[in-house]
Amino acid sequence: MFREFGPVRSVEPQQSIFDSVIDEELPDAAQVVTYLNSGHVLIDVMDVADDAFDSTRQVMNGPTVLTDGDWLWRKDLAYYVRRHRIAVPEDFLALIRARNYVVPSRGVPELTDCSRQARELMFWNS
Repeated sequence: MFREFGPVRSVEPQQSIFDSVIDEELPDAAQVVTYLNSGHVLIDVMDVADDAFDSTRQVMNGPTVLTDGDWLWRKDLAYYVRRHRIAVPEDFLALIRARNYVVPSRGVPELTDCSRQARELMFWNS
């Protein structure tokens, strides 16, 4: 959740996406991107957003919020990891690798709770 994409409720300041570019592509970038794209959809946002690095490109449904039950991320994170070498937090990356790049199944009650937390984080309370 980078500051360029809007505020979130957090005690820690949001990082800029421009400060999150890593020097080299992850050796397992394709598998990490597959994992990120395989998350459970919590909040589906039909939208087209300009690529933060290249305004001639657009990202479909970028603000959609996904989860694996432990982490929340925007759908466009996979795009930015693949296209612009954006870093994935080390703890999250370690979990992705420990799960062998497979998002675990989650039940409706757990995903409902995750959705509530995501709405609170993103200021999308009703």
